Amino acid sequence: MITRIRNNVSDAYTSPFDEAIEWLLITLLAFMPLAFGAVEAWSEQVVITLAGAISICFLLKLIYEKDTRIIWSWAYVPLALFIAVVLFQLIPLPARVIGALSPSTALMKRELLGDLANSEDLLSSMTLSFYPYATQHDLRLVLAVTAVFFVVVNIYRRTEQVRRLLAAVAIIGAAVAVLALGQDILGNGKIYWLVSPGRGKAYSGPFVNHSHYAQFMNLSLGAALGLLFLKIQETFRGRRIVAPVVFQHLLTPRTRTLWLLVGMIMLGVTTVFLSLSRGGMVSLFVAAGITTWILSTTQSIKGRGWIMGIIAFGAFICILYVGFDAVYYRLASLRDVHQVEGGRWQIVKDIFLACTHFPVFGTGLGTHEVVYPMFDRSMSAMLATYAENEYAQVTEETGLMGLILLVGFGVFVWASYVRGLKNAPHSIRPVIFGLGFGLLAIMLHSLSDFGQHVPANAMLSATFCALLLSLARFNVKMDPVLRIARVSHRSRPLRILLLVCISGFWTWMFFQANQARLAESRWKETLSIEHKLAEKGWQAGDSEYIALISNAAAAAEYQPGNVKYKHWLNVYRWESIRRIPNRNNGSVAFPEEAMVFIRRIADELHHTRLLCPTYGATCCVVGQIEFFTLNDPNGADRIRKGYRLAPCDPTACFVAGLLDIEERRIEASFDKFSKAVQLDGRFFEPAADMYVNGAGHPDLAVALAEEDIYRLSRLANVLVDVNEHEEIVKQTKERVFELLQKKCTEIDAPASAFASLASLCGEEDHEAAIEHYRRALDRDYGQIRWRFALARLLAKTGKISDAIHEARICLRLSPQFKEAERLIADLSILPVAKAEQNPAP
Repeated sequence: MITRIRNNVSDAYTSPFDEAIEWLLITLLAFMPLAFGAVEAWSEQVVITLAGAISICFLLKLIYEKDTRIIWSWAYVPLALFIAVVLFQLIPLPARVIGALSPSTALMKRELLGDLANSEDLLSSMTLSFYPYATQHDLRLVLAVTAVFFVVVNIYRRTEQVRRLLAAVAIIGAAVAVLALGQDILGNGKIYWLVSPGRGKAYSGPFVNHSHYAQFMNLSLGAALGLLFLKIQETFRGRRIVAPVVFQHLLTPRTRTLWLLVGMIMLGVTTVFLSLSRGGMVSLFVAAGITTWILSTTQSIKGRGWIMGIIAFGAFICILYVGFDAVYYRLASLRDVHQVEGGRWQIVKDIFLACTHFPVFGTGLGTHEVVYPMFDRSMSAMLATYAENEYAQVTEETGLMGLILLVGFGVFVWASYVRGLKNAPHSIRPVIFGLGFGLLAIMLHSLSDFGQHVPANAMLSATFCALLLSLARFNVKMDPVLRIARVSHRSRPLRILLLVCISGFWTWMFFQANQARLAESRWKETLSIEHKLAEKGWQAGDSEYIALISNAAAAAEYQPGNVKYKHWLNVYRWESIRRIPNRNNGSVAFPEEAMVFIRRIADELHHTRLLCPTYGATCCVVGQIEFFTLNDPNGADRIRKGYRLAPCDPTACFVAGLLDIEERRIEASFDKFSKAVQLDGRFFEPAADMYVNGAGHPDLAVALAEEDIYRLSRLANVLVDVNEHEEIVKQTKERVFELLQKKCTEIDAPASAFASLASLCGEEDHEAAIEHYRRALDRDYGQIRWRFALARLLAKTGKISDAIHEARICLRLSPQFKEAERLIADLSILPVAKAEQNPAP
């Protein structure tokens, strides 16, 4: 009785600071999934701001509420040590110390940077991390997640708090699931019907990646399941939970919340399957099976395992109605062992090879993207930005030290799960099953995905871990909230000092995040301008290059440690200097004043290499400038080194192909050019031009185009002017014609296919060309150039009035179209046109 009274008093009183923390945490958990998972710099800044606010509120609670004490947990130790390992990776240490701690790190940095001037001085000290900027970025997010974890452990000490938080998570998950289902059924392939996901269609709610969505939804399902089990226990307290008893109460008003929770869970399960994430589906299956088994065997919770079966059946009905075929074929693809062997499993094996070089401290948190490519043996043309296995990537980046510490943290969390099932009060124990389900699902899914790199998932996982630790301390004999030791007044100055220090730290974190946000904003503007320049073949006026370079320079200034910004800034400077028709090799002589700037660009690129020695694209570009333009034979070695470092970077592949052609290794160049084109289609035209005009192998240019209609069409136009390859020109045109004819027979054939086919028919079959142009314009009325080409063809076939009509439409669409005006003027004076305008009586 005394215990019950104390628990009620504990639940009744809520500190203002606790309320503020609860609202801030719920706001954070709601914001992240709706902001595409919080993967962009602006959303990361919001995450750090809210995490900092939560931390400061807790410190204020420590100062103003003297009875508040910090709850100790051994789980803090591995987390603190993990952060210490990452901080240690960022500390510049003497080269001999690095050589003792990680011999491969010191050896590789000397090998990669030993060719620089003053390399002895530059390499006298170094960091364990190969890319400190990436390590700092990921550390900021780790600190934000850790801070929230710590506060949740210390604040969520009452039953009603836990219920409110889980209810909020369940509602957020349901809202995201409704959005996902709406986009699946009524969507236009875009997130929020407005934002393109980049590749493919949006079928994962606000997340770009379907696997990330599945992890988030499985965690949200855990919250909803915990509440459902808790609600069932309260509804059927004192009765054995069997189907007849349940069905008697299903239609009563008291079960309204049960219906709502079951509906939310079925909706979430349905959208996990509709996301077509195989890892998400399998991990949900396994976690649900294990949770059902535990529910069925736990003495105090017996009789609830069948509830999972009812939920699964309801979700199956929803999937059957909405999209069963797609789900079935996606699951059936799990049998494709070859795909697994050559894909994700190959990445794990390659990472293991990398780990043998850096076994203890790793390569630096966040460095996988710039270190893994040199160990990549998958022969895939795709760049692996993240490992498809969280555990493998942690081992690669932080070594065995980091992996052991995170495994240790997991052991403490799951020990709390077991202890909570034994010791937690019956009034809160059912929640533990739901939390365990969510964490087990994401742990399994992390074997084949990198979803915990997404802040929305990482923060929710940390919150679940903190709740398990907290619930394990709930005790029926005495609510842990009431076991408070009064702290001496002398500790208050220490707490104030701690508040000042941590507030300063979060201010610095906010400033760093703001710099990243500003840099990313300018970088997006840079990419927009770059896209327009690339479409023009980099032939543009000074004003466009000034805008391009100024935006890139601003991004690099905001983030001076970002190797990508610095690299592309100097690439843009190089492109602005070599704006000449033949820009694929460096044999053209530059004036001396230009050579001064070119040498400065090369020096800047060498300085950029210091930011990340393994960033192969920089090594390739500086090698290209030195070898082809500055006549420095050392440039060839740098090109080879850069390609070895980044065999899946399109720039590195293209430049390495140029070197092969220069050294007359034509066949070897094809693999490199082919990979460059697969990674970035904009490299096709310069690569094809090199084969046609540089190497004299138009057959390789045709092979490079493969079955792509657009590329073959462009290539055919280029080959028209090459007299010695008439047979290849003829074969290429015939192949393009066949492909276009096949494309135009499809129901959803694009307008451009009909226009391209009309262009090929133009000189030989005017009537067919006219028909194809008309069909193209039926699909895209506003294409002026196609309409003008149609007008000219009509004029050639003697259909003067029709030609004038089409030319006038061109003028209506574009009043300044001078060519259409001239065509109308020329056709209007013809006798046929006059006769049609003034018919005989």
